[in-house]
Amino acid sequence: MSTNFDEIMTLIYSIESHTCTASDQEIIQKIHSWIPSYTCPTAAEGYFMVVSTVLHFRPQLEEELLKIAIEPLYYLGLDNAQDILSWIKQYQFSKGGYRPRKNGLQWLKANSKVEQFDKALRYLKDLE
Repeated sequence: MSTNFDEIMTLIYSIESHTCTASDQEIIQKIHSWIPSYTCPTAAEGYFMVVSTVLHFRPQLEEELLKIAIEPLYYLGLDNAQDILSWIKQYQFSKGGYRPRKNGLQWLKANSKVEQFDKALRYLKDLE
């Protein structure tokens, strides 16, 4: 079953307010079953809005959630960590509907490292 935008935002609000009762696995499943857009650029923005916010509060989910977040970028042809980091730098200034939230922006600025994205990219490449 897919997750809709309202369910994703309810999850985000509960995580931000420290009232979330969902397990780590439930959070991963909700995000994985959400389709923010059918276009890769907008899907990437949607996933990064959600994933960066969640990771601010639940850093232990990084490995699984980054795989989800970078998948649309990978399909756009960004197949190395430096290209993804360049995209993230531009995304941080986004004013669109999926712009980074305050806590997500903090996570992006503090945690965007080549090694993190290399590992997620290797996973996606291995799926091919």
